[in-house]
Amino acid sequence: MNLKTVLSNVDHACRKFPLRILGHPFKAFEEMKTEHMGSMGFCVFVLFLSCLLNVLEYVYKGFLVNYNDRYEVSTLYLMLVTAFPVALFVTGNWSVTTLLNGKGKFHEIFMVTMYALFPFCVLRIIGLILSNVLLLDEMAIVNAINGIGVAMFVLYLFIGLVVIHDYSFFQGVGMLLLTVFAILVIVFILMLGFSLVADVWDFLRTVWRELRLKF
Repeated sequence: MNLKTVLSNVDHACRKFPLRILGHPFKAFEEMKTEHMGSMGFCVFVLFLSCLLNVLEYVYKGFLVNYNDRYEVSTLYLMLVTAFPVALFVTGNWSVTTLLNGKGKFHEIFMVTMYALFPFCVLRIIGLILSNVLLLDEMAIVNAINGIGVAMFVLYLFIGLVVIHDYSFFQGVGMLLLTVFAILVIVFILMLGFSLVADVWDFLRTVWRELRLKF
C-alpha cells in the first residue's frame, strides 16, 4: 500500500465518512459493519476532543454564563467525566447485546458511539465560541445549538446501534433501556469494589500501626 492510498483512506475516514453518516446514517453504519469502514484512530481523536471540550467549556465558556472557578477542579477530573461514561456505556451495551444475540462487536459499539458523538463535538465548539461573543439575552442560541447536538447524538447513536446489532426499532429501544440498567449494575459493583478495597486498606493500616506500637 503506497502513501497516496494511505492518505486517501485517512481522508475518507476523517472527513468523508463522518459526513456520509450525517447524510445517510443507515447505509453508512451498515458499511461500517459489513465493509469495515471508519477509523479507530479517528474515534480515539473524537473521544479526546470531547474530553478536551469539557475542559475548555469549564474554563473558557463566556463569562456571562460561566460561574465556574477554574482553580477548583483538575483537568484530569474534567476529562474523566467524559471518558468514564463512554467506557461504561460501551461496556454496558456490549454485555447486554451479547446476551440478546446482538451482532455488534465491542470495538464497533465504540466506533458507532464516537461517530455519533462527532457532530455534537462540532456544535459544542460553535457554542463555545458564540458564548464569548453573544449578549446574555442571546445565550438561548447557544443552548439551542447544544440541544440540537444532544438530539443528533442520541439519534445517530440509536441508528448506529440498531444497524450493527441488526435489531428492529422496538428491540433497539429495549436494548437501550437494558443498557442503562447494566450501567447502573456496573456502577453499583464498582462502588462495592472501591468500598471493599478502602476497608481492606484501613484494616491493613490499623494492623501495621498496632504492630509498630508493639515492636
